[in-house]
Amino acid sequence: MLKVKQLVVFSIFCISAFGHSQQLWQGQYNSKRLLLEKVTISDGSDSIFLSSPEHMYKKLPLQQEKKGDSLFLVNQNYNISLTIKTILGDLSQDSLVANYIDYTGIHPVNFIKTDSLQPLIFPQHPKGKLPYINKEVTFYSEKTDITYGGTLVLPKHTNHYPLVFLLNGSGQQDRNYTYAGHQFFTVLADALAKKGIASFRMDDRGIGETTGDFENATIEDFVLDLEAAKSFIKSQENIDHSFMGIIGHSEGGVVASIAASKDKEFKFMLSLSGVGVTGLKILDLQNTAILKSMNIEDSLVDHYMELYNSLFKTVYNHHEADNLKLKLEQAVNNWMQDKDGDLLQSMGLADGREKNLIYRFHKEAKKDAYQYMIRYNPKEYLPKIEIPVMVLNGAEDVQVPAEENIAGFRKYLSKSTNFASKIYPNLNHMYQHCHSCTTSEQSELEEVFAPEVLADITKWILSVYQTK
Repeated sequence: MLKVKQLVVFSIFCISAFGHSQQLWQGQYNSKRLLLEKVTISDGSDSIFLSSPEHMYKKLPLQQEKKGDSLFLVNQNYNISLTIKTILGDLSQDSLVANYIDYTGIHPVNFIKTDSLQPLIFPQHPKGKLPYINKEVTFYSEKTDITYGGTLVLPKHTNHYPLVFLLNGSGQQDRNYTYAGHQFFTVLADALAKKGIASFRMDDRGIGETTGDFENATIEDFVLDLEAAKSFIKSQENIDHSFMGIIGHSEGGVVASIAASKDKEFKFMLSLSGVGVTGLKILDLQNTAILKSMNIEDSLVDHYMELYNSLFKTVYNHHEADNLKLKLEQAVNNWMQDKDGDLLQSMGLADGREKNLIYRFHKEAKKDAYQYMIRYNPKEYLPKIEIPVMVLNGAEDVQVPAEENIAGFRKYLSKSTNFASKIYPNLNHMYQHCHSCTTSEQSELEEVFAPEVLADITKWILSVYQTK
């Protein structure tokens, strides 16, 4: 459910001194960009550099060796190399075919000449002439005192359609729900619109064109943001808002559940990897699954979870900001008392390193959003939902494990007029076909959103719309 994201600020400084020229080629494999830079000086000699935002390489010098029609480029310090098929062993083409080699293996890469570093590109991102209308909008809500920026997507060839609000997961997200260049909601909105379903998505508080304070916002605040978006849509002429629903992913599924339990204007809800258990339970399930996905032996996982659950319960029982850190220190010290040195060393808690754990955990646990989520209880909301609900999960989801959470929805959605659920084999939290299925792999996969899930989502919405 929780995702940690790292923003890498990356820039390429062009050489503009007299007598120098520069050429750039960009390639990509999986979710990693490679930028080749050739700098030629006035005497005809040249140097070649490699940059990669995702690898955090910046202008690594490459040694050159020509062999026939191939050019070999090597940086021995980083143990990386490129083998490029060229004309006469020289970089003179607009496109280059290469093999990039590092410690992970051999990666075929096609390079294209460019003027500057370009965004990541994925095959599922919509491009070209589209059979729907994208409208970029801004609006102000007096209730929240926030200006929101969002994208409204409308089918072109019909005046009547279902309309869905897209709610992203945890962390401050832009309207496209972008992670490592993957535009999760852009791809979802594209699939919906091509089947005649409108959608609206917007930037989180404090990012893009939306103002407000994200750091101190809770899930209840995100429910208010959804209400503001709904009010805006209803105020617009020439928009069919007679059949509105919600799609929430991960934490967005919690927002959707709360909103659907309170607001009778919503006609349907889809929870993608949403939480169907209590906040304490999801933290236990999530951390256990993540540790096991890292191939940590079961006995060590048990020790970690004994400690973590002690911390979770401490936050739950002692949430006052003024003494929470002290209570966490006491919990860790009590747990460590009867543990031997070898165990603590293997867990990274020896020699005072437990203080780093306490610092990092307290930094998150004291936030209002964490305090709210750890106390979340689905039985306060799900039994009040009477509209059709679809609940989906990936079988390999380690952030919101599928079986337990879908079972929670099934248990509490007793009043739903139409309940459907499905677990997809080999899919992770972001609905990608995965291999290791760890959280770190999500950013490396080329797939943005599994086509079979997109198809099921659109089919179910249209089936509910047709029976309204």
